[in-house]
Amino acid sequence: MSQMSRRSFLATGAAAATVTSVPGKLAALESIQRTVQPQVGVSRFQQREKLAIQRLDLLTTKPTSWKRVDIRIALTGTYRSPFDPDEIAVDALIRTPSGEAITLPAFFYQQYERQVRAKIQWPTSEWDGTAREILEPVDRPDWRIRLMPTERGTYSVRVRARDRSGEVTSEPMTFTAESARGHGFIRVSQKDPRYFEFDDGTPYFAIGQNVVEGPLSEYYRWLPEMARFGANYSRLWIGFPYFALELGTLGEYRLDNAWRTDQVIELSENIGIYQKICIDWVWFIVPSGVEHEGGFYLDDYPYSVSNGGPCQNMRDFFARPEARRWFRNRLRYIVARWAYSSHVMAWELWNEIDLVEPARRGDKTLIPEWNREMARYLKSIDPYQHLTTNSVAHRWPELWKLPENEFAQKHGYYFDTKEQEELGKDMANYTMRWLDDVADYGKPYYFAEYGIKDSEVRNQDRDGVHVHNPNWASLAYGAAGTANVWWWYSYMEPKNLYWQFRGVARFVEDIPFTTAGFVRAEIETNQENLRAIGLRGKPLSIVWIQNKLHTWYNVINQRPIPAVENGEVTLSGFQSGSYRIEYWDTYEGRITKTITGRAVQSALRIAVPALDRDIAMKIFPR
Repeated sequence: MSQMSRRSFLATGAAAATVTSVPGKLAALESIQRTVQPQVGVSRFQQREKLAIQRLDLLTTKPTSWKRVDIRIALTGTYRSPFDPDEIAVDALIRTPSGEAITLPAFFYQQYERQVRAKIQWPTSEWDGTAREILEPVDRPDWRIRLMPTERGTYSVRVRARDRSGEVTSEPMTFTAESARGHGFIRVSQKDPRYFEFDDGTPYFAIGQNVVEGPLSEYYRWLPEMARFGANYSRLWIGFPYFALELGTLGEYRLDNAWRTDQVIELSENIGIYQKICIDWVWFIVPSGVEHEGGFYLDDYPYSVSNGGPCQNMRDFFARPEARRWFRNRLRYIVARWAYSSHVMAWELWNEIDLVEPARRGDKTLIPEWNREMARYLKSIDPYQHLTTNSVAHRWPELWKLPENEFAQKHGYYFDTKEQEELGKDMANYTMRWLDDVADYGKPYYFAEYGIKDSEVRNQDRDGVHVHNPNWASLAYGAAGTANVWWWYSYMEPKNLYWQFRGVARFVEDIPFTTAGFVRAEIETNQENLRAIGLRGKPLSIVWIQNKLHTWYNVINQRPIPAVENGEVTLSGFQSGSYRIEYWDTYEGRITKTITGRAVQSALRIAVPALDRDIAMKIFPR
């Protein structure tokens, strides 16, 4: 999200200690709880024993394809940190039923029990930070493997462990996975690279919003409510304190936060939400006591020299080999723990990486080079080959062109700049303008973060007009998903606006995005205040038609919004003949009427009923 204040939530663990964060834009993080270790690279889980693998325990009772299989490893070794593969690297060597060899990292795991000791409230200006969601460790930590059987049959698993004393490999264990249905992982479509599809070829059109942090009790409400109205996408930040692995000192991971992330991903798997995992977000590293003008930064970031890390500033984070090594270590842990999930939609390396110091100071080569290296590393260790990407708040063609960023996305907010303030009064037009920046790279694209910054202004839009219009404009303009609004906790939830996903979700259910061969339709309207955008394809075309005056800005300012009367749209490029035309209610997601139209000399003219808001159409040849 672009430079704005956020308030975080108190996430405590059994071994946590209170740390006071910096003043200014992150003052709300003063109540963050994190484990502080005295020495970089030394974990409280360090061990000094002979390297040995005693046994492998299959924890999944009835393995099936497309359901996670868990294996526990009884392992000893000598290492200062189980999170540093230079100290100890544990990998599963898997042979699939079809004979494919897979290498998958193992990870260090701690089970937790969750307790809520006070009613958890979302923060207000009076919030005192006293609500508590407590995770208590259960049993001793151990090593785990999580794998996803993608076919039925017998799997063979061996474990290889290497510390500084040498290497050992276990005897193989086997398990048999029964057959079960599953769409598979999300890919860039091979048939039409502007859209997403699953392994089985089913199109995936992303419908949802940003839901980046919060207590688990809130996720248990937010995500099911989203799914109930047809959402299938969300975005989770595992670099933000509530879910962050690295808070404090390098070489120590927050296993309680990792367990929280487990719960969100498992919930998502159960209800059909696909999570884009945003891995980091810090814009500035500033040593303690050093003044910094403006920005959104943490001076207690574990990579900072103030905490024993290798970085004096943000450039060091991207440039120094040691900093890159530690970040790769984190990527390895992320892959080991969550790559199994087909409901991880993609790995997003960074939030708004164009706002970090090197980019803001004009260095446009360091960040793309770092991006390329880290995305390639992810691909090299992720046997399930999840999509990789990055996000920006401003134009950055060099980043969008990278093959390693497999889809293009951009963020934008009303009030960010004078240009955005004017454009943002009409969020449909704003959406199309922003999508134009990312539409020409031969890959999927969408408007990944947006909203109205001023809460007093935003909250006057009680019906979510500024959510509705970008969703439909995105679909009709060729994006691979809806626009993703930001304020999930302070706007979408309290105003109960999840129903805004319903109309578009029902509308797209039978759209063959990857085989329709969509191109932007050429459409003329006969009324000045009639906007029509759409996609022409085979076997269908789609159109969204809007009263231009029906904007959130006009609604909250109580400006007149007269219905557009006697409207008509003319679509070009249609073969002569008859067409079935469905008129859709965009709020309920249902057909209101069906007519027959006729194209003459490649032009299809369609009457538009008196329009106070908007409608959509599907057009099929008869």
